Amino acid sequence: MKVVNLKQAILQAWKERWSDYQWAINMKKFFPKGATWDILNLADALLEQAMIGPSPNPLILSYLKYAISSQMVSYSSVLTAISKFDDFSRDLCVQSRISLTSEELSRCRVCIYVHIIFL
Repeated sequence: MKVVNLKQAILQAWKERWSDYQWAINMKKFFPKGATWDILNLADALLEQAMIGPSPNPLILSYLKYAISSQMVSYSSVLTAISKFDDFSRDLCVQSRISLTSEELSRCRVCIYVHIIFL
């Protein structure tokens, strides 16, 4: 499969129901090694695709959570992408973003705490 852009790759993964691990492997094959995922706006693209319908897409959200846990994307890029959300008419999407924000903030606190301990 030839991938033209990031959104196309995300949609292909969703259509073929890739696991989050399979998604990460294939994404790394499709895009150049020198480019970072934050520069490619991976967090923005995943959130945008996950929030298209009336409720968030759980498979695409699992890709985002995997990207966060495997450090493909930074916490700041995820929080920045969440902060761009301005459609509050879809309750389930709002709840999903609030949940994602609270998860990320708790991880950030743990990372900062661990970093301070080892300094």
